[in-house]
Amino acid sequence: MIHRLAFSNFYSFKDQVEIDFVVDKHAPETDAYFTDAHENRVSKIMTVVGANASGKSNLLRALPFLKWFITDSFSLDPKGEIDRDFEPFLFCSEKKSSNFELVFEIESEIYQYILELTKNHVVQESLKVKNLETKKWNIVFDRSLKEGSQEYKLNFSKLDVPVEFERLIRGNASVLSTAKLINNQLAIKLVDYFSKIQSSFDNNLNNSNKKAGATVFDAARFFHSKPEIKEKAEKILRRFDLGISKFSIKQFEMNDGKIIHFPMSSHKFTDSIEEVELSLFDESGGTRNLFVILKDILAALETGDIVVFDELDNNLHPLMIPELVNLFRSKNYNPKNAQILFSTHNAQILNELDKQQIVIVEKDEMNISSAWKLSDIEGVRSDDNYYAKYMAGFYGGVPKF
Repeated sequence: MIHRLAFSNFYSFKDQVEIDFVVDKHAPETDAYFTDAHENRVSKIMTVVGANASGKSNLLRALPFLKWFITDSFSLDPKGEIDRDFEPFLFCSEKKSSNFELVFEIESEIYQYILELTKNHVVQESLKVKNLETKKWNIVFDRSLKEGSQEYKLNFSKLDVPVEFERLIRGNASVLSTAKLINNQLAIKLVDYFSKIQSSFDNNLNNSNKKAGATVFDAARFFHSKPEIKEKAEKILRRFDLGISKFSIKQFEMNDGKIIHFPMSSHKFTDSIEEVELSLFDESGGTRNLFVILKDILAALETGDIVVFDELDNNLHPLMIPELVNLFRSKNYNPKNAQILFSTHNAQILNELDKQQIVIVEKDEMNISSAWKLSDIEGVRSDDNYYAKYMAGFYGGVPKF
């Protein structure tokens, strides 16, 4: 479970911004929050709103970037740049390193991951775990560049790795992705946790038709391998009044031997009990989008991880958004306390949420994005009409025509 995400010098964010999922005592007692073993109340839901080009997508990119860096950065060319969805703030002549901090909880242990890097190399990287009695952070590992040198000062005393491990350390790869290669048990556990993070940035639904098609096939393959989750998806699709009674997955072998999982939707005849099958590609773009969204949401709900969506409302009717978000409130669908972080232009969703679950993003005349939670604004009441006040510009984050 994610407790806190903070970063600076990342895409349109020059200064530090943070998203804190841990809420204070004023948050209402609802199923949208989870109390962990350390008495922290953590939100399962966080939405991001703001004008076009304000930086909403850039805010969401931070977590998928950290996921990739922690899990897979060792796959980079040893001399390659760190360029997987990573850009420092562009509109400044002074080039600085970017900073990230992520506080997360796994199996009742709370970790703090800190990363400072440029596109060429890591400047500093550390992992700490909180002592539950003293509440202090104990270092698991730490590395930092020696001043005026390309060599690192290393501290792996609590990581349980052999001395030879130091020779594997590279400037463009995380310690955890490296330690996983030698079967370090902590690294395996943490990499497995981050690898389960679902993200629409991996789906490319809004990009080319070819990539969007591949995403639909990936979702079909997932549902084919998880029949119990497929049943849940069918139930939700029926509830959403799409005319679909169920869907099936057909398998085709390509000339190169690759197996394609092709989704087919079933519709009832009007004059008999029979049904007709349609290719999902004959359905609307919104239906295909929902098919992929359900795959990501239901995968997160199964494992208790977090899912990140940019423009969750893309091609979907506004009434669908609260229904999708409510899956994370449901004790039936979300027994493992999965989380959702999403952006939307459907501001009506604000009246379905608490002020501690709403992030406002705005960009100034210098192209610098900033963000704040609605609960950070003095005078915002829990019984306010958040939608109406947001649209009227009381909170910021709306276009200035």
